[in-house]
Amino acid sequence: MEAALLFWLASLFYASDHAGDPIQQAWQGREHTRQLECERLSQAEAHRRSPAEVPPPAARTATMMQLDALVCARRVVPWGKSDPRDEVILTTLSDEVAAIVNAAASAIEGDGRVFVDAFYPQPEIAQKIANATRIGLADAGRRVGSRAPLLAAGDVEVVGAMSLMQALPITCARLKAEGSLTDNDAIVVVAIVRDNETQLHGGVCQKGRFQWLR
Repeated sequence: MEAALLFWLASLFYASDHAGDPIQQAWQGREHTRQLECERLSQAEAHRRSPAEVPPPAARTATMMQLDALVCARRVVPWGKSDPRDEVILTTLSDEVAAIVNAAASAIEGDGRVFVDAFYPQPEIAQKIANATRIGLADAGRRVGSRAPLLAAGDVEVVGAMSLMQALPITCARLKAEGSLTDNDAIVVVAIVRDNETQLHGGVCQKGRFQWLR
């Protein structure tokens, strides 16, 4: 009897904490959900990122069960409407970015600002790659800058005619020479290097030197 009562109380507390959860009313069929990209987080982490949308964990349930949150956003490109390579990149983005962030954390010296630049044929997906990398670096404890430093106009014309592999080391050296990037700051670059590949490559520019991480 006591066990049954405890289970009923736990269920009641859980239901009261989730009464306003939009996921309970958001199911609109398979096609609708395929247009969403979701990430599962602990409720505490989801509250830290979005305090206005996610309530803090309730003390009364924290000791009885582990709750989590499913954070969803509409896909940049609707499912089935993008290039097959774009679909692969978006599907594996979380793991790819995590690997690059881990490698960058070991390669970057000091605790200065870290900027992110992404290169991908589709601008919308390049922006998504950059945002995911910024979030990963911030979660790793790095101070993330909002916008990477820019080259002078004359340098832009020169490197614009080069391949990405040629341009990145020169760009890094020029940013150092122009004083646009201090020795304590760094830029993490995420890019597709070859036209037919589906793996993201990461590199770091710091102190005027560029190195590929993977």
